[in-house]
Amino acid sequence: MDSRTRFLIYAAASYMLLSMMAMVIESRNKKRKRVPRREGITYGPIDERDRKRFDYLNDKIWKNDTICVNMLRLRRAPFFRFCKLFRDGGLLVDTIHMSVEEQVAMFLHTIGHNVRNRVVATDFYRSGETVSRYFNLVLRAIGEMRKELIRPPSITTPSKILGNPRWDPYLRYDPHLDCVGAIDGTHVRVSVSKDMEPSFRGRKDHATQNVMAAVDFDLKFTYVLAGWEGTAHDAVVLRDAIERTDGLRVPQGKFYPVDAGYGAKPGFLPPFRGVRYHLNEWGTNPVQNEKELFNLRHSSLRVTVERAFGSLKRRWKILDDATPFFPYPTQVDIVVACCIIQNWIIEDGGDDFIISEEEWIANYSYATSRSGQASEHAYMVQFSGQSDKGGHVTWTSSMSTYMLEYLEGIVASGNKTSSGFKQVHLKACAKALNDHFKINLTSDQITNHMRTWKRKYSKIADLRKLSGALWDEENFIISLDHKHYADHIKDHKADAEYLNKPIHNYGKMLVIFGNSLATGKYAKGSSDPLATESIPIDEEEEQIGIDSAAETGSTCRVHPLNEENGASSSAPKPKKAKIVAAIEEEGLIGAFKSVGEKLAGAILEAGKEAAKSYKDLPDNLYESVHSIPRFEDTHLAHYFAHLVDNPPTASVFVTLEFAHKVTWVARYIATTFNG
Repeated sequence: MDSRTRFLIYAAASYMLLSMMAMVIESRNKKRKRVPRREGITYGPIDERDRKRFDYLNDKIWKNDTICVNMLRLRRAPFFRFCKLFRDGGLLVDTIHMSVEEQVAMFLHTIGHNVRNRVVATDFYRSGETVSRYFNLVLRAIGEMRKELIRPPSITTPSKILGNPRWDPYLRYDPHLDCVGAIDGTHVRVSVSKDMEPSFRGRKDHATQNVMAAVDFDLKFTYVLAGWEGTAHDAVVLRDAIERTDGLRVPQGKFYPVDAGYGAKPGFLPPFRGVRYHLNEWGTNPVQNEKELFNLRHSSLRVTVERAFGSLKRRWKILDDATPFFPYPTQVDIVVACCIIQNWIIEDGGDDFIISEEEWIANYSYATSRSGQASEHAYMVQFSGQSDKGGHVTWTSSMSTYMLEYLEGIVASGNKTSSGFKQVHLKACAKALNDHFKINLTSDQITNHMRTWKRKYSKIADLRKLSGALWDEENFIISLDHKHYADHIKDHKADAEYLNKPIHNYGKMLVIFGNSLATGKYAKGSSDPLATESIPIDEEEEQIGIDSAAETGSTCRVHPLNEENGASSSAPKPKKAKIVAAIEEEGLIGAFKSVGEKLAGAILEAGKEAAKSYKDLPDNLYESVHSIPRFEDTHLAHYFAHLVDNPPTASVFVTLEFAHKVTWVARYIATTFNG
């Protein structure tokens, strides 16, 4: 095929492509014209809606201190001082239609009562998107005050201890002289996806996060670590707090009294196990020995952190056994934000939500206390090995393997629930072991031995994160080179059984505990910024009426991390028809683009070939053709064009003798023009 023919074909193809595009565009324009244009939604004057909002704020929010406390959990004067803090620091700014006071009021109303987005939108005459956007802005602004409001404890002896007759006689001999506060944990209810629930269901019958806090004797939080799964042991949470870059630091020579679950270590002092501890356990019975005296003083000091948690949940109902509705990372941020606000309130002078020590002790109930002391004490006894259910059992390797195989079968059959194994399955496992090994086990002993293997699984998960460690998926081996292995074993001799050798029963542990292991993936300390996962959308505020606000319950667009953990935004999604139309239009445009690119490439290639062919023509070709006599100029021009299209023929033609040239021209003319 010569160059001229190719150019003609390409030109025809280009014409067809352009014609098709014109037809498609024309048909779409006609289709759009057939659809009647919907009238735009008309709104009343903005100043009228603003007037309604101001009336609501003046009449329903800060009309008087009683109403303000009921709605925002703060009196009017502290509330306006709190808002001034944001404005003066440039953390929040007034917009055209929303003041800083309204932004903070919506935030406090949400966390104070755990009300849904659409309820706040209706009450404040806003859209759901607007409420969600400003909620995240206020949350982030509160996080920016963390360093000013959550500070390390003072190294001086607290006034609560110094001069107090309850402790002062013991200061010269008792280490409480160096106590700078108290540490404890609390469980806050969370909402997570079904596949995440097993790791969040611990001692409670619902999913929770384990929150650890250090508190001074003024009830101010000096450190907070939130976000650990409810199954995480207190000692694991404390270790994470200590190992963080900006984590918990104990001043030199000082310490915190802690619960028995945290264990004894430098800077942290637990009570004696198996000895009376909680205040209501004493009654009228006097102290019998030095251990009971120590536990009594220890409990009297550590009640401070329980009061702090009680005051916190008393004020912010989103933390008090309420089911939250935010993505999980936001739920973690809210816990830290509540602690920051609580510190500011105490520094501002406090209020009736702060529980006094006299009120706390007078109403202290072992069975119904807000922090669940009964459950915590039972939990401490379980881990201390003091349970009297069943006798001592020496577990052999074959017994452990048999138990794990049995539980693995239960998981494979789909009978394990999100809260763990049912009692009927644990009893069946105990019976199977008793029948096979001729022993006498109980379901409680099965549960305790499961905890042992779960701790092993958690240990293996930590070792896999060691620097320089390699993981063999097929043989379940954590490999370390000789130097790394020797350095690690020098300080951690117990880890030798898990390194550089196959891990026995790891496959079974993976099936049983794989989705219920607490990892602390979402844990966040009080030194970390808040609302980093939420991405505010455009600053242009959507202004709609009260009816539309009641129907719109959208939330702010969220970071992909939130979608990963199964708690994505509930913002309105695009209509399905619009999505399909967009996909179809994108596909058609893509097809035209692809064909156009291929056609352009072919034309360009043909042009390159033609240019190359033209360069290969003999320089004297034109003179050689037109110097032949007795032929019409038209015929010679045709023959010249033929030679141009066929450079090899042209190259041979110029080398022929004159008589042969005449013969070639005559033959071409006779063939082309039929004689």
